[in-house]
Amino acid sequence: MRVLLVSHAMVTHSNHRLAEELSAYPDLRLEVLTPPWWDEESRHVAQEKTADPRYKIRIGKLGYLRQPKPNLFLFRTGLAKALREVKPDIIDFYEEPFSLVMGQLLPLKRLLAPRARLMFYSAQNIYKRYPLPFSRFEQAAFRTASYANVCASEVGAVLRRKGYQKPLTLIPLAADEAVFRPMPEARAALRAELSIEQNAPVLGYLGRLSAEKGVQDMVAALPLLPDEVRLLIVGGGERGPLEQQAATLGVAERLIFSGAVNRLDAPRYLNAMDALVVPSHTTPAWKEQFGRIIVEAFLCGVPVLGSDSGAIPEVVGDTGLIFPEADVPALAAAFRLLTQPALAADLSRRALARARAEFTWPQVAAARYQIYKRMMSDE
Repeated sequence: MRVLLVSHAMVTHSNHRLAEELSAYPDLRLEVLTPPWWDEESRHVAQEKTADPRYKIRIGKLGYLRQPKPNLFLFRTGLAKALREVKPDIIDFYEEPFSLVMGQLLPLKRLLAPRARLMFYSAQNIYKRYPLPFSRFEQAAFRTASYANVCASEVGAVLRRKGYQKPLTLIPLAADEAVFRPMPEARAALRAELSIEQNAPVLGYLGRLSAEKGVQDMVAALPLLPDEVRLLIVGGGERGPLEQQAATLGVAERLIFSGAVNRLDAPRYLNAMDALVVPSHTTPAWKEQFGRIIVEAFLCGVPVLGSDSGAIPEVVGDTGLIFPEADVPALAAAFRLLTQPALAADLSRRALARARAEFTWPQVAAARYQIYKRMMSDE
């Protein structure tokens, strides 16, 4: 079974874990096509992996206007050559059906790999009508594809509403349990490094700093919490408005900003938190599509407080606490609940067990491999 996996996100070593797990299946010959760089994981990433003895990595040059975005790029080189040389049985296209690169793939597939079965990925959980030519790319992808892979149930509902009638499977995003794990020693060391009192309750955030991510709600919650509570904010983006807000509220000394960190360093920061908050806001154009940081916190044994935006309640399940988005008193009340040691310990234990059972790379790769087998068995 020859599989060509195409993904702009596989510039990072962490996302290559999917290919590493898939390549362990003896009947699967895998090749990956990915760009030389991308803005991924809140940082600019030059391709972090260029070779692996278990599968072939192809680096294609990017084509874009001004700057590449997930749905507004194509491959200036690499895609046609990969289709011609790999002769794939399956094209696993880890891109949206309405994307510009999907518009590039479809005619190339008809020309160079007409018998290949196509699977696309979608995370779009808001029903949107796209302008031409993107709406035509989307409908053509629906007609051509044999399978769709979605990361949350809302995404599948959107695809069905837009007319996709073929099989689809929900496969969650994954994290590496060898990297994200409970690290008691890191908790004390990082707190000392950041000048956080060892016994201070720490409310944490890790991700990009932008208004729709709701970090401002965490700052607003600080005056409602005991004076010893600290807010650790990890990530790059719009820091100025948060600092101004904290100064106005008189809580500036209770905020600790770390800036953006490498994904491999994120477990240290998660382990320094008593709870991770994912306070996303829904906007007309966006709502939380999955929230991989939730899974990463679970694997570190860190309880999660999440807003009810998008897929957050589905990912958190009964192993964390959910509050109405933009409801600052509810956020503060949820964190006060987690100051109860018994509840915090119970949530931590159940979250860790669930993450190890559902959200690791071996589980996610196994689910993907089963789709490949079904695609190959379909007439």
